[in-house]
Amino acid sequence: MKVRCTLCRRTIPDRSLQRVCECGWCMDPNCQRNHESFCPVHGEDRWIGAVEI
Repeated sequence: MKVRCTLCRRTIPDRSLQRVCECGWCMDPNCQRNHESFCPVHGEDRWIGAVEI
């Protein structure tokens, strides 16, 4: 079964490239580096994903 990157939605062809963050996102290594700063669990910019009502 092929897995899609949560960030860019591309298919990850090889399971050895798959990275899973503590927040539950599954990504390839390049997207993981981009995800670190706004990760909902550990990122310093995690507020960017918040929605104001």
